[in-house]
Amino acid sequence: MKSVWLYVVFCLFLSLQEEFLPGRNLVLGEEKASMETQLKLKGHLMQGKNMAQYGMDEEAISEFKKCLELDPNFPEGHFELGKAYCRLGRLEESIFEFKKVLEINPQLAGVHYELVLAYYDTNRIDEGLFLCKEYLKDHPKDGRMHSLTGVMYIKKKEVPEAISEFREQIELDHQLEQGYVNLGMALALKESWDEAIAAYKKAIELNARNPKAHYQLAAAYERKGLQEEAQKEQALYRELMAR
Repeated sequence: MKSVWLYVVFCLFLSLQEEFLPGRNLVLGEEKASMETQLKLKGHLMQGKNMAQYGMDEEAISEFKKCLELDPNFPEGHFELGKAYCRLGRLEESIFEFKKVLEINPQLAGVHYELVLAYYDTNRIDEGLFLCKEYLKDHPKDGRMHSLTGVMYIKKKEVPEAISEFREQIELDHQLEQGYVNLGMALALKESWDEAIAAYKKAIELNARNPKAHYQLAAAYERKGLQEEAQKEQALYRELMAR
């Protein structure tokens, strides 16, 4: 009997809540709608990513746009849409999407890098370098961004700055093999052949099967007049490329 009485009291309590707290159902309804939206967002996002993995970028774009129809300020949707546009060569559209991400969530991983790449491909080097510098103020240990900054400086023919960035990349132990090749190519632009040769050799020590390192080393030897060494490296390059 006691349990029945408690149940009646509980039901009465709920009915009073409904009468005197009408907003409670509204809040619960909003929370439910929000959860449903989040589930739909994640569903379209995952579907789009899966399609992109199989080269179905047009279909992926449709899914990412569905995300943004649900939530125009969904940063992941803008980011993935921007990457899909990049893969299709629609670079101005990709730049728009990446900049939108920076407005909404500038901390989203990878967006600065992707935007700088898009700037590089559209020859907007000053904008790319400005973004690199601003990003590196807060993330000085990001070796990947130092590498990309070096490439941007090469494009602008500011060789000393490029060398500094590639040395920073190496110091941070980021993709050392490519870092030494990049450094060697930058040093070669200022005709510092001995230093360039040393950098290419470092890359080959890390990976003796790197054809680009052998090719660049052959070119450096040739510029130094070391024909025998150049021919040896050229032969290694051709052998690696033939495999």
